[in-house]
Amino acid sequence: MKDHITIVGNVAADPDFRRLPDGTPVVSMRVASTDRRYDAKAGAWVDGLTSWYRVSVFRTLGEHVAASVRKGQRVVVHGVLAIKRWEAGEKSGTDAEIDALAVGHDLAFGTTAFTGAARAREDTPASAPDDEWSPERATADEPQWEAEPVATPF
Repeated sequence: MKDHITIVGNVAADPDFRRLPDGTPVVSMRVASTDRRYDAKAGAWVDGLTSWYRVSVFRTLGEHVAASVRKGQRVVVHGVLAIKRWEAGEKSGTDAEIDALAVGHDLAFGTTAFTGAARAREDTPASAPDDEWSPERATADEPQWEAEPVATPF
């Protein structure tokens, strides 16, 4: 059984990018997630315990994380959790490891600009037909789509 987990925390050091022997890109990073709660008696927010997670990010997602995430930034990580015991001589411990399925900045702490990456679709031939629409081929006589304003209930 795979346990899925979502954490919010701070990146402890710049992500470490490398390639596996088969050429697969992988990024490793440590994320610290600290519980915060409001202490009514003190009238202030206080930090609780900090949980540390080792996060592995593979393939294209890993390349995007390496290009986008830096030390100290607040991120949201969703993935598959694995708890692993380790021993090194007389020392032993437990690591919480996440195989990330999604990673993004926590927008409660700042802004970001998204740049979509072009991806080849699996159901399309490698050479797309010349009549397929793309932004680069858009002309002035084609309809231009604009978002319609949405009324808010406020």
